[in-house]
Amino acid sequence: MPLVILSDPDAVIARLRTPSREWVEACTGLPGTLYPDVDIDQAGYEAKAGWVAEPAEIFTGYYDEGDEIPESCVCIGIYGGEYHLMEMPAGEISVYDPNGWDNASGMASAHEFTSEGHAGAAVALLAAVVRELDPLDGIEDEDAREAVLRPALEEFYAFVEALPGGLDGSHFWKKAAEGLADHYETW
Repeated sequence: MPLVILSDPDAVIARLRTPSREWVEACTGLPGTLYPDVDIDQAGYEAKAGWVAEPAEIFTGYYDEGDEIPESCVCIGIYGGEYHLMEMPAGEISVYDPNGWDNASGMASAHEFTSEGHAGAAVALLAAVVRELDPLDGIEDEDAREAVLRPALEEFYAFVEALPGGLDGSHFWKKAAEGLADHYETW
């Protein structure tokens, strides 16, 4: 059973490149936001933790001496134990591992998304995929469940593998595919 949200992959990629509030709302069913406040348990995504980071602490060793450290960082979501931090005033999203990369120096990764809108479109698409997968996961007959759930997950995985290299969120999408496969335990 193919995933409806992925029926036109080119259109989905276009939405990920140029997100719109209408598309995010259509994916999540949540009105009035470009960044959905939605937890996606199946993929291990916890929305808007509300944690405010201390940029000087987080970004020490990440930027060169001449680079400007963000004025503030707000956590907009936690994914796989890593914090998605929105850097202000730029609005870019970085990934921060509180357990630390580089010998626990608290260094942030490269920017994951160029804006909150791009991150919101990614979370919205992931939410839409989960909305389609959950009813399949509820099928009681194990063989029937596997017969429909596995191809749907493989379709999502193939979509992730085919994403253009220049698209925001490669780290996010890899974790999303792994998280869903682990959650639904189909392979």
